[in-house]
Amino acid sequence: MAELNDWTCEYNGLVMGEPDSAVSIVAVDGLLTLPEIRSSDLTLVQRHGLFAGDDYMNGRTLTVTLEVYGSTREEFTQALVNLQAAFMPGDIEKPLRFRFPGVAADQTGYVMARPRKRSAPLDLNFANMVCNVVVELYSTSPYVYGDAPRETVVRSYEREADMSGLTFPAAVPWQVRGSGVAPADPITWLTQYGSVVARPLVSITAGASPTLWDDSTGWYFAVDYDGDIVIDSAQEIVTTAQGDDITGLVKAGSIWPEYGPGLHRLRLTSRDEFTSARAVITWSERWV
Repeated sequence: MAELNDWTCEYNGLVMGEPDSAVSIVAVDGLLTLPEIRSSDLTLVQRHGLFAGDDYMNGRTLTVTLEVYGSTREEFTQALVNLQAAFMPGDIEKPLRFRFPGVAADQTGYVMARPRKRSAPLDLNFANMVCNVVVELYSTSPYVYGDAPRETVVRSYEREADMSGLTFPAAVPWQVRGSGVAPADPITWLTQYGSVVARPLVSITAGASPTLWDDSTGWYFAVDYDGDIVIDSAQEIVTTAQGDDITGLVKAGSIWPEYGPGLHRLRLTSRDEFTSARAVITWSERWV
């Protein structure tokens, strides 16, 4: 999708807020507002207060206030037709993409939503080819998503092999050289900008019983398998490159990879010191 400019948004093909656009943005409410909360608190019988239960998030309501303007009657009419076509009710959820400085970590974000209400009074402003339109959209998901998936790469070290070894005929005393001191683990810094914990997809290639470390939390995730694997931390499933489920080979003490807001210091270790394993971590940032 095309990148949006600051202070613009797009829904169902209609771009709003551009300087030369006939549709201007007046206000957007609901992006920084908390979604509806579904509480499971229980009333205490013949006692004050409630028994505390778990809280869950319902959907999110978004209210977009727009101003439609036309320098000519034809331009004004076409702008209203485009707006009505974009915000048709009864359709599936579509992304309301936006780029508002400070929101969604100052990047393009989106909310999956569908129109529920639309108000556009015919008043004196309308007679002067200015129409104030208020559109209410509803999202069944409470999350605001980052438009572009994030990706970072973590590698294990690769020791340089010394192939001299012991050759015959050999003279006494024998001198056999090893491979030297193992190098330090390469460090990758991952910054998670979302307010919601990220549960990434991790694809590891050329691994030999690989272990992914997060030094910021002290957690690790290890799989007793040699070869390419895919770790789906959201579904808590590990598969091979051929799609076979090897979740049972996850080592004891492992914690499924998850990254809270902030900076994380990552390392990857592999039993094969002469081949560098590679882990590609992919996730989408979310906010509430």
